[in-house]
Amino acid sequence: MRHLAFAVLCACSSALWAHDSSEHHQRHQHHHHQSHQHHQHNGQDGHTSVDYSSSFATAEILGNVKIEQCWVRLLPPNLPSAGYFVIDNQTSEPLTLIAAATPSYQHVMLHETIEEKGMSKMQDVAEIAIPAQGTVSFESGGLHAMYEQPTGTLEVGQTMDLELLFADQKKAVATCRVNAAKARSYD
Repeated sequence: MRHLAFAVLCACSSALWAHDSSEHHQRHQHHHHQSHQHHQHNGQDGHTSVDYSSSFATAEILGNVKIEQCWVRLLPPNLPSAGYFVIDNQTSEPLTLIAAATPSYQHVMLHETIEEKGMSKMQDVAEIAIPAQGTVSFESGGLHAMYEQPTGTLEVGQTMDLELLFADQKKAVATCRVNAAKARSYD
């Protein structure tokens, strides 16, 4: 079985930074630099690492959970790329998303964009509830996945695999389209 990158959840929930365009990326890199200086014991780039690889390997695949319109906004390798998708929970039970992984990137983080004092900022999200018979959208300006440190070279037009891990040792799998940095939607 191929090795999946493990999900990384940031422990510093108060760490927020601007979300949009190059300003976001500059602040994101600055945040990582500061976190690395102050929290080196927490793991790479200041994030507290939780290794979910064994959970992903043994998790039961949920046949009634669909990951639709999955796409990645591809940025240069030194910048984090963003991912978007819709989780469609067709089961009769609510689900709790706790991590994401892909063999295409070493680190995957779950984030949410929020408004604070008139500015868009990002914060880490440890759990995301998906209601029974409901959907949750990961989209620009809201919930999204951040992908860091590519394990190879991705190109626009290619696809990448993604796994989403839920509480209770369950997972859903998807194939995501790689779109250009200027893309704003799946199509």
